[in-house]
Amino acid sequence: MKESTTDTKSSSEGSEENPEAKRKRISNDDLYRRSTQFEIWSYTAESLEAAKKKANAAGQIIATKRFNEAFAELKKASPEVFENNKDKLNPESLLNLITFEEESKYLNYYTPNIIQIAKFFKMPTQVKLTAVSFFKKFYLENSVMQYHPKNIMYTCVFLAAKSENYFVSIESFVKALKGTDAKDILDLEFIILSSLKFTLLVHHPFRPLYGFFLDFQAVLLHPSPLMYDVSVNTLGTLYDKAKNWLNENAVLSDVAFLFTPPQIALAAMYDVDKRVTDRYLKRKFLRDHADKLDDIKEEPENGDVKKEEAKVKIEGDKNIDNDAADSTATKTHGETSDIQTQREQYETLVRTIRKCIKVAKQVSKSPQDEVKEIDRKCFFALNPRKLIEKQVKKIAKEAAPSEVV
Repeated sequence: MKESTTDTKSSSEGSEENPEAKRKRISNDDLYRRSTQFEIWSYTAESLEAAKKKANAAGQIIATKRFNEAFAELKKASPEVFENNKDKLNPESLLNLITFEEESKYLNYYTPNIIQIAKFFKMPTQVKLTAVSFFKKFYLENSVMQYHPKNIMYTCVFLAAKSENYFVSIESFVKALKGTDAKDILDLEFIILSSLKFTLLVHHPFRPLYGFFLDFQAVLLHPSPLMYDVSVNTLGTLYDKAKNWLNENAVLSDVAFLFTPPQIALAAMYDVDKRVTDRYLKRKFLRDHADKLDDIKEEPENGDVKKEEAKVKIEGDKNIDNDAADSTATKTHGETSDIQTQREQYETLVRTIRKCIKVAKQVSKSPQDEVKEIDRKCFFALNPRKLIEKQVKKIAKEAAPSEVV
């Protein structure tokens, strides 16, 4: 992202006067790209899917090993039963592991529950977002066939509360969670921390969103409004809707692994109001050559908003002397090149935030009946002995003589 998209108008003007300050200026996007979150937890769409598949494959290997150990142990205890029922008691027919697609649906079901748990404890937004981030990162390193999502979910919320300095005692926390003990939470804390690689600081898009809200005012309203129907109240409404958009879309999707927080914040504003956000972006990216642009100040024409966007237009002075023609042509070429570069940067950013919007809206709710079946498979993957014993009891019941009345 071009660094000027996150700087305020005043800082931009100051840097124009001071080239040294312009070189040293660092945007929020630049700061994020220096963070451990960007270094460790940033992916392409392909590498993210590969990481998820790798976690699922590792989980299948562990679950298979766990099943084989339980099977061998029970077979040793009751060799005749296993020998006489090879068709019903064999790993191929009993072992039913969770596929990559099923695991994705299963985790999509649990993720929104994190928000509900945090709301129940009246935790601030920052805790909710951090808890979701912890949960998603954990299952990039592990599979549900290794750790059931329920207690991982609870522990992520508890750990996020501590990380964001929102105190909740373990006693009061587990008291509200049916069937959960303090040990269930505390025993998982170090496991989750290890999977997170001890990176507890999470960068969220809400802070850059507020920064853009302020910069929208500076760029679009000062020194005079660029758009006749845009005011502080209009931008305030845009900001509120963008916050809701982040909560409804970005939080539960994978955008945090694929885009930077400023890009996600801009995507929210762009999807909420494309016209206003696009005008802001054009003004930011092309402001260095504002004198070479058509007038982009928008005014009502016969009560309607003009539909045509301003176009870059460069014209040489038609009255220049012939002696200065070569010099002027060189200068014009340089200005054209600069504007073309800025235009390319603008178009790249717009494509990026459009991709972000698409990814954010791809999360679908998992059908309850499918989740119920996956949950059953998850339970037996984690507890294979119970699955085998259940089959042995079924065989014994079928072999027992019918009762005579």
